[in-house]
Amino acid sequence: MITRSTVSTPIVLDPAFSQLKEHLIESTGLAYYLDKDSDLAERISRRLPKVGLSDCDSYLRLLRDGENGEVELDELIAELTIGETYFFRYREQFEALKYTVLPDLIARNRTNRRLRIWSAGCATGAEAYSIAILLKREFLGSLAGWDVSIIGTDINRAFLSRARTGEFEEWAFRSTPDDLKWACFQRAGNRWVINPEYREGVGFQYHNLVKHPFPSLVNNLSSFDLILCRNAMIYFSREIMRRLIAQFHHCLVDGGWLLVGHAEPSPELFTAFEIVNAPGATLFRRGAGFAAPIGQTEFELPSAWMESFRAVSSVPVIVPARIQAEPVAASVEDAVFSAPPQLSDVRLLADQGQWENAARCSQKLLDADGLNPRAHFYYSLVLEQMGLHDEAERSLRRAVYLDRSFTLAHYYLGLVLQKKSDRRGAERSFENVRTLVRKMDGDVTFEDAHEITAHDLMRLTETHLEVLRRS
Repeated sequence: MITRSTVSTPIVLDPAFSQLKEHLIESTGLAYYLDKDSDLAERISRRLPKVGLSDCDSYLRLLRDGENGEVELDELIAELTIGETYFFRYREQFEALKYTVLPDLIARNRTNRRLRIWSAGCATGAEAYSIAILLKREFLGSLAGWDVSIIGTDINRAFLSRARTGEFEEWAFRSTPDDLKWACFQRAGNRWVINPEYREGVGFQYHNLVKHPFPSLVNNLSSFDLILCRNAMIYFSREIMRRLIAQFHHCLVDGGWLLVGHAEPSPELFTAFEIVNAPGATLFRRGAGFAAPIGQTEFELPSAWMESFRAVSSVPVIVPARIQAEPVAASVEDAVFSAPPQLSDVRLLADQGQWENAARCSQKLLDADGLNPRAHFYYSLVLEQMGLHDEAERSLRRAVYLDRSFTLAHYYLGLVLQKKSDRRGAERSFENVRTLVRKMDGDVTFEDAHEITAHDLMRLTETHLEVLRRS
């Protein structure tokens, strides 16, 4: 039955509209449009004349047309998603980051001196850069010599392209004090460009939360200390939200933190987490390998920061301890090292953030077969996560030497060289990727890349080359 709101635009009368809508929601997870036919039809109608089509059936055939369909889906996603973002959005959550989350993580990671942060659904990058500014301006002394990385991901490639430029319009600073804006950005006409020191360690990559699996060592989406997914999940159904929250839990190291949007917390979706109440914000923390009793317990900040915390609020931080005991990491280690190691063991240990054990497992694989290019490849990924960039580069070069057609090894060598500011070497590696991928069917997937297609890899490579040549 068609309601009055449904017929507000002719597209909804098309017999294939419901089938097109089903395909879009299945491909993107954007359940937000389940009951918003008029909004969806309006956005589809903007795309039809641009691709020379006039009906939903022909447009659906285009979206299903392999590489051409993926290109058009990107354009449609740009219409369907809202890039509403600004610096230091939700001041209370940034206060909680400053006084609760980051001090806790710095204390926990003082030995390994690494910090990994994921901004999931990063839009045009304001959130990722806000975290970088907070870290540089408030924790520079504490993080001196640390390996700090911030990864921003989004389904909207146009947003990611803008995020990489580091350029923002005035409206993105509506919650930013003028003195901070002038200290961290340079004026460029009617835009503002973030200063280079706040771009260090910040990277952006395409990722579809619904379609692309995570945690994933190969896709660099595992073992995070902090994940922010704020206002991205409002687009998804409750079933998808439940699955994503479980995946975020697995992507966090023990003691890692998850921040979501104010409209998204629902206690029954976060039962695997400790719930931490900070002033004006609800935070979620993965339990650090212990069984907490039911009830409320005080969560105490390290004493060095208590005075600063009390200065912003006298409200106590309470933890309703709801997390169940998880398998002890040692049991995984025992299972792995009690039998000849496999590449899957390296992935398992790495996804749990057990980098030293993953490195040991990789070394055992190489002791048994030093001519295995995939073993060198996985070892390089682990070494990179451990901050051993030179060693990671050497291991990748061994993988490429042993198998010149190892496309993913060329790609990750490009990423490592890009991080090391070896522009010429990175370009050469990415050009090798392009040469190899051109010989492949666009829909072929890579054994070690979790459903990434040759077409996906080509587009990622083109993006990196564009960034290198503009820098």
